[in-house]
Amino acid sequence: MIRRLLLGLVAALLAVPAVAQRPPPPKLLVVIRIDGLSSDLFAQYRAQFAGGFARLASGTTFVSADAASPNEPALGDRMKSQWPTSRSIAVSGGRVADPSEAGHRYYWAGTSFVTDSAAMAPPVLAKVNGVIAAALAQPRPPLEATASCSSKASAKGGGLARPAGDSTRFAASPELDGDTLALTGGLIESMQLGRGATPDMVTIGLSATDNVAQAYGGGGQEMCLQLTELDREIGDFLSLLDSRGIDYAVALEGEAAPRVPILLWRPGFRGATVQAPVTSADLSATLAALIELPLPAGSSPGRCLEGTPAFCQKR
Repeated sequence: MIRRLLLGLVAALLAVPAVAQRPPPPKLLVVIRIDGLSSDLFAQYRAQFAGGFARLASGTTFVSADAASPNEPALGDRMKSQWPTSRSIAVSGGRVADPSEAGHRYYWAGTSFVTDSAAMAPPVLAKVNGVIAAALAQPRPPLEATASCSSKASAKGGGLARPAGDSTRFAASPELDGDTLALTGGLIESMQLGRGATPDMVTIGLSATDNVAQAYGGGGQEMCLQLTELDREIGDFLSLLDSRGIDYAVALEGEAAPRVPILLWRPGFRGATVQAPVTSADLSATLAALIELPLPAGSSPGRCLEGTPAFCQKR
């Protein structure tokens, strides 16, 4: 009789759903913003992605976010206020540094990357610029098109081929995004981001998708080539972080009108696609919850996004 009672108790305990354990906060937040990536464009190519986009989409994908940016202090500033040892950098393929980004900024100046702080110009900056100068000095042959890209009409982009010295076509190609990610990886390594006692943050602005759309249109072979290569480049960047053993989380957000995708990924995130509309403010609130950053009451209109793990539960 007692044995049956014990067995029944064990069975009852096993039947109780396990309470989701809140994962520890990551040491590095990576926020990737892609100019020109709308919800429609992402949906058009999602099934073809096999690299970085596919990996991030295996987390939680919000397919319809409001593209408007929240009018609030940058998350990196809030992190620095809470944890004085926290560091934040922004690396952008845009020609002007975004003043809303926190920390030290690195941005594209037409033929090279520059920084708004001479004191924060590590050797990797000069090294990446040297690689870019050498690449620009040589013509770039057409990119090899996949079967899906070959079937699309070309706007005389010539497979995104580029004559030597043409920095405008350089910027309207995967070259710019690849070098933006390469510089970011080098800065993370040289500054040892994500290895301190408090979380760090890096914001990456990728501009080539929008540049390609302006130069060649958004529906042809050139855009297909751009997104195929960007998928690979993001995958290589994530593999670099993996190889360094950094505990990181990634948020990818499109920047276009009227709706954009938001992708959230970290080991342990369940695969989910959320159709309900969300906002950029929600993303900011979610990232704050992820790193356990206390925010003053009323400081953000956002809400922690559903479809993510237990860190969104009330703190």
